[in-house]
Formats: sequence, C-alpha cells, structure tokens
Amino acid sequence: MQVPLDSMKFSSLGTLLWVVLIISTAFAMWAWLRPYEWSPDPAALSEVQGVNLTLDHSFFWLEAHLRVNPGASHDLSKPVFLLTAQGRKLEPADTTFAGADGKDPQEIWLKFWLDSKDIAGPLELHINGGKLLVKTQSGIPTKSVFHTTNRW
Repeated sequence: MQVPLDSMKFSSLGTLLWVVLIISTAFAMWAWLRPYEWSPDPAALSEVQGVNLTLDHSFFWLEAHLRVNPGASHDLSKPVFLLTAQGRKLEPADTTFAGADGKDPQEIWLKFWLDSKDIAGPLELHINGGKLLVKTQSGIPTKSVFHTTNRW
C-alpha cells in the first residue's frame, strides 16, 4: 500500500510544529523562572525581583523591586545606597515598603535618579550590610525597559 505524498508532508509538519511548541514553551518557562541574580549575597537579606529603568531626557529613573528573604527583616538602621562603577554612592530618591499590616515589610521598592555616566557601568545595591548586583554590563541604555536579569 502506498501512502500519498501529501499525508506524509502533513504528518511531518505536525511533528515539527509540536517540537517547536515544546522548545518555545521550555524557553519561556526558563526566561520566566530564572532568578535576577544567580547567587545573591545572603547578608543583603533580600533579592532583586526586577528593575524598571525609565529614560527621562538624558537622565534615568531606576526602580529596583526587592523581596525580603523569608524569616528575615529589613534593617532600617543600616544605610542603603547604589554604588556606581565610578565609586559614587547614590541614596534612594524614594523608598516604598509593602507587607501585611503589623508585620515586617516583605517587599521593597527603591527608586534612584541617575545620569548617563552613573548608568554607563555596573551597579551594586548595598542593603542590610550586603551587596546585590543590579547591573553587570557596561553601556548606556537607549530606552525605558523592565529588566528581569542583571545582565544588561
């Protein structure tokens, strides 16, 4: 019995589509579930969840979203600052805490105002006596974007 050529092509195409779908789904899950930083400093007592970078003329607003580690609490007595590649220490322009009423905050948003020379190199966030890598690459971004990894 001879199988028509059209049905063989259709079967191969269906298999190819399933393989592409599986690979695309695996990549999307990896991109969605990967951490912002692979090995954050445990002394920081928190981890970066994402960074929203907003271009404002030749300046930038950098808003870092942090999640406090389970069982830990943010120490308000310790300084919080962003260290630039040039060694400048920038204090947050705004800090927002979130959590259940009557309990320690479990999420923190820190907002920093940076100029082009500040954003051009790697950035380290110093919090609770530890360091978190916010940006590891060099270069000045050209647009507003939300970063889910520190490799930008």
